[in-house]
Amino acid sequence: MKKIILVAIVLLASTLWGQQIDSDSLITKQTLGTELDLLPYISGGYYVSAWYGIDQLRFRTILTKTTVPQFAVADGYTDNKLDVYTFIVDYFFKKNFEGFWIGTGLEYWDSQIKNEAENQIASYNNTVFTLGGGYVWKFYDNFFLNPWVAVHYIIDGDKEVQFESSTFKPNVITPEASIKIGWHF
Repeated sequence: MKKIILVAIVLLASTLWGQQIDSDSLITKQTLGTELDLLPYISGGYYVSAWYGIDQLRFRTILTKTTVPQFAVADGYTDNKLDVYTFIVDYFFKKNFEGFWIGTGLEYWDSQIKNEAENQIASYNNTVFTLGGGYVWKFYDNFFLNPWVAVHYIIDGDKEVQFESSTFKPNVITPEASIKIGWHF
């Protein structure tokens, strides 16, 4: 009887080693980072981003002030300025927050535009769904370049901006591309 119990204990104990968890697989990569987008600075604005990353997910909050390039503004209007407040979630296909990524989120655009003929400025606001992607290339340690593209889709807010003698209609879909520089811990 003692031999049967001993064999049973050895067999049961051997299954414990088969279920041993590798402690390295439990460790998740976490980091904090920041990025600067070049496009808003070219237009006389700014871009401030802070993000938290865990595993292959990055959670970004962004504040942007920019002016839409004149070639992208409807004829008869100018100075389309945006203050943008954003929350985006990105997924990286590789670990260590590098390589290709895709992301989605919501933005709030607090905007104004000027009617050239009437020399009037009107304000409008929109909630925007964003879908984008890019490629993070680390060129030194955790410093990186991040070329990216995105499509912004208005889901709520002002569909028209009324002036005395005209109506401005914000584009429902807005494409965008730029390059960011960044760093993370």
